[in-house]
Amino acid sequence: MVFELIEWFAAEYFGGDLGVAYLGTQGDVWDAHKDMALASLGALITMSGTALFNASTRRDFAYEWNESLRIKQPIPPDDAVPGT
Repeated sequence: MVFELIEWFAAEYFGGDLGVAYLGTQGDVWDAHKDMALASLGALITMSGTALFNASTRRDFAYEWNESLRIKQPIPPDDAVPGT
């Protein structure tokens, strides 16, 4: 969807026939709308699939994410400190 917005801003910037040629809609004024609707539908399907997978495996992805970011060993080992 972001790409469609960038295309729109570029078409507005170039303006006129050059802007229309840049968009490449082939005469379909709803081209960008269709592309953004399909992108939203794809995101919705993907997030629904992820939610179903999460529910079926009963894993706590938020906990796993937080654990993956947690510093496991706050003090570096002796061999990692230069000059020791």
